[in-house]
Amino acid sequence: MSPDAGNSTHVFLSETEHHGSSVTDPKGLRARIVQHALFAERLVITDSQVLHNAALRSLLDGRTPSSVEWRADLAELIRSGMLVVVRRESARSLREIRDEHEARNVSSVPTEEYAELMDEITEGHIVPYSVDRASERFKTRTTDRLSELIGPPDDDYARTLRSAVEWIHGQDPLYYNSLRAWIEERRATRRDTSEVALEAVERSANWSFRTALPSVLEIPVAWGAVRTPTTVALQGEASREESTLPGYALNPYVLARLPAGVVNEAVGLESRKVVVDQFARAHSGQPVDTDALRNGVEDFCMHLQEAAVAAFRGLDSDALAAVRDERVRARLHISSSSVATGSIDTLIGLISSGFNPASLMLNLLSVPFDILQDKKERKLKKETDRFKNAWRLEKQLPEHEKLLRIVSPTEPPE
Repeated sequence: MSPDAGNSTHVFLSETEHHGSSVTDPKGLRARIVQHALFAERLVITDSQVLHNAALRSLLDGRTPSSVEWRADLAELIRSGMLVVVRRESARSLREIRDEHEARNVSSVPTEEYAELMDEITEGHIVPYSVDRASERFKTRTTDRLSELIGPPDDDYARTLRSAVEWIHGQDPLYYNSLRAWIEERRATRRDTSEVALEAVERSANWSFRTALPSVLEIPVAWGAVRTPTTVALQGEASREESTLPGYALNPYVLARLPAGVVNEAVGLESRKVVVDQFARAHSGQPVDTDALRNGVEDFCMHLQEAAVAAFRGLDSDALAAVRDERVRARLHISSSSVATGSIDTLIGLISSGFNPASLMLNLLSVPFDILQDKKERKLKKETDRFKNAWRLEKQLPEHEKLLRIVSPTEPPE
């Protein structure tokens, strides 16, 4: 079993990436991982994520006691094959990678004991990947994006971007941390440097780093966000394309506490297999049986709710109350226009009555990856005329090397 283009049920967990991730607490990260695990057949994470993401380490390290807010039991998902770790084929162990990173002064290197523990847990569950191909994809994607943004004016903005491209071309391989060090040095030593250009370098590098490996593996990317009902345009009566679901399925409070054993048991449910199959068909551009998807999600949520109640009863009264809370409901929305084209726009959103909890959003799409969602970009766009031109150029980039994604938008639709 390995991630490949023919198996679109595998999903790459971008949220566990340690560079520029917005999710840094174990509770929030665990909720997202569990949520994606419920709706994807297999989740894929990298050796670097396992080693350098401190929040993920706390969730995988069985020696870490579970807190009242989250469980440190996700190693069970690795042992079951639900969580697949891809390791560079040039390394024989995670310990070897850890030692090499320490020698290069990479930040957030774990202890030797942790790396050895992860080698024990992942034994027999490792999938190799070409770090050279991923590294080259990272470098090429970064330089291509920056080259498109340089434009004709010979100003500080263009000169800064041109210097970045020239420096990157001289790096073999290109390391993300080295590029960030170049940015800081340029900011500190060159008065003619454009801050807007440096922001573009950082943004392009972050996008390229997050998407390089899933692009090589040719698998969808998982992205998530926390929303509240006031930001979700799913109020009122449900249309024919929508189904009402229990709200616990999107409640990060519940998902952070849901035992990994319950998630593993859910893998065998026939209703879940139907859901995964329909989502896989959507990812690969095949027609989707919306009735089968709708019925499958409803049945799956019903059985999962029963399992969650059994797991929390007598042990976690707060989580049990959250699972049973009828004031909060979720809604499955299927876009018929998308279905007609062979793909699917499936939104699981939150609705509520007299209750306002935070909720995860799960939006399953088949679209090219888009980096133009960051609030800081939007602010820079409004403040800088030069950046407005760059923004227009960036939106005109050809849609080559499209990536599928499973994504939760960070802001309401405009």
